[in-house]
Amino acid sequence: MNILEEIKNKKEFRGLSDDFVSRVMVLYSNKYDIYDKKQKKELIKQTRAKLRDLHSAFRLRNYNKKEKYLNEMTIWNDKEQCTKILKLHISTNERLDHYDKLYSKLQKKIQFKSVLDLGCGLNVFSLPWMERFVTYYGVDVNKDDVDFCNDYLRRFALGGAVRLGDVMSFSKFMKADVTFMFKMLEALEQLERGSTEELFKRVTSPYIVASFATRSLGGKKPISARRLKWFEKLVDYQEKFKLGDEIYYVIKR
Repeated sequence: MNILEEIKNKKEFRGLSDDFVSRVMVLYSNKYDIYDKKQKKELIKQTRAKLRDLHSAFRLRNYNKKEKYLNEMTIWNDKEQCTKILKLHISTNERLDHYDKLYSKLQKKIQFKSVLDLGCGLNVFSLPWMERFVTYYGVDVNKDDVDFCNDYLRRFALGGAVRLGDVMSFSKFMKADVTFMFKMLEALEQLERGSTEELFKRVTSPYIVASFATRSLGGKKPISARRLKWFEKLVDYQEKFKLGDEIYYVIKR
């Protein structure tokens, strides 16, 4: 068993993209000698802790009930069952009360018929709030979630697809009317500074909508928006607005 397999040898990590786990591991690999048993163990421990911060911590209690809720759906835009699924992930749960306003605002500005959603998680289940039928493409690092989202798209013949992978491992992406980057860019910058600028070069959509949290994980503490000066210097955004605990930037290419 190689070190990557050892890191992933826990249920919470098994579905994660190898590219993603490797990028996290690189943060610590220079600090430890993998040929020393104790140091190797510490490298695995540190990598797993970071993977929890970046991914596992967003899954809420009863996450495994999502399949049950999907099986109870008889139409693709069943908001009741979609709400139950969206409540299982911190990001989508925090956005639930604001999807109507968010998508209404974006549709008026962009009038999008297709979406590329990077780091999508379970966000495909917000489709019923988009006011019109939208073709949905996504990318996520967890195979279980990717398979689950694709099951929804196939079951109701919605078209589109969600792909497995670390977004930084793609040299280019499918073109869509708008690309969503919801609460993911700061995590990318933690792993490698300059990732946001590089990612923007690979995206071909005429519009990008990026968002950032205004409170810490679970909404416990406020986070100063001043930390986003780096992003505002990087992009020429058309509009900036706040909904709930998120700040959104609309960027026209």
